[in-house]
Amino acid sequence: MWKMQERIAAFDADRFQTLGPGYLALSLVGEAGEVADVIKKLWRAEPRIGAADGFDAIPADSRQRLADELADVLILSVVLANHLGIDVETETERKLQVIEDRLGGGYYGHEAKGPNGD
Repeated sequence: MWKMQERIAAFDADRFQTLGPGYLALSLVGEAGEVADVIKKLWRAEPRIGAADGFDAIPADSRQRLADELADVLILSVVLANHLGIDVETETERKLQVIEDRLGGGYYGHEAKGPNGD
């Protein structure tokens, strides 16, 4: 198990034990929506945000806001996984392999690149 998953489990043991899966899932979606809202507002001012090189257009203060919101998404995801008995590290490794297999099979089309950028 990922050490951060264990740390979040300990944090959760004192704080979120009364929350059910529905509340956690809705909270997760709400936090993801906050990430999307930050990006949406930046995109209005800088169309490059929608392009592959758009990461460079995100200012430092917005990066900090995104860091906060992404941390919320991660924490809630792990809390939900913990309550469901899911080892996040194991499942992430499994899913990365699924994606790699799909890339090798052309599943994602022309926009995807292999591990060597080709």
